[in-house]
Amino acid sequence: MKIQIGALSVGLIALCAHAEPVYQIKSEGAIACESAEALHTAVTSPNGQLPKSCTRLEAGYAFEAINRSDTYVPKSEAEPILGLIYGRPIATANERGSASYFKVLRSAAEPVLDDKGQVVMAKCDYPQTFVTNSLRSGPDGKLYLKQGRVTIKCVNGEMRQIYQPLN
Repeated sequence: MKIQIGALSVGLIALCAHAEPVYQIKSEGAIACESAEALHTAVTSPNGQLPKSCTRLEAGYAFEAINRSDTYVPKSEAEPILGLIYGRPIATANERGSASYFKVLRSAAEPVLDDKGQVVMAKCDYPQTFVTNSLRSGPDGKLYLKQGRVTIKCVNGEMRQIYQPLN
């Protein structure tokens, strides 16, 4: 009898790799920052000086919206500021790097809709690599631990899973 737990774990992890809805910036001058605190400072700053971790985005800039209901509670206030989106740039085909994340005001972005009015989902996700273990029984009945490296990446606009045995 062969026990192959590794195949099940690889399948479950592959299901977890998915892209998120695509949002775009509505108008010029929207601000994106690495933290909610920096975004709050940039939005409430009277002189328009942006913190170093912030940048202005152009109208039409598209990104993946990871969390569309993020909040922030300023140190000087008790109530949270609602309406932040936690996002990242859209992964491209054959992406090799890791994502950089940012926050924008929800009022500055809107979902991208297809011709049927459905929210467009990003086709690719950022690559992931991990090692998986599986127990296999040999002809002598002993159990052996086998390891393999699994890489999930975007190839020609589709997510693909590549398994490479390590031992």
